[in-house]
Amino acid sequence: MHAGAATPLQRVKIDYLQDTLLGVNPLSCECMAKVMEAGAGVSLQILSPWPEQLLKAHTVQIKTEGRTYHGVVVDAGKNNANELLVTIKLQG
Repeated sequence: MHAGAATPLQRVKIDYLQDTLLGVNPLSCECMAKVMEAGAGVSLQILSPWPEQLLKAHTVQIKTEGRTYHGVVVDAGKNNANELLVTIKLQG
């Protein structure tokens, strides 16, 4: 995929880590999302429903149809359509 190119809506699996008072909590979800590569990062536009815990994730692995991304969440927030927008800095 070229930088800045968005994929069509697809099913993705997201494995993520969330810090809690009792330590790190590994979580996972499957959802529908658009993926857009941008330089050394990836942006996700995740359609509702999505787990609220994903807002507080810090490290993620995203499996799409044919590609896997690993990285650190730099920004996450809801838009007016109740979609989750996540920006990830890729690692390794």
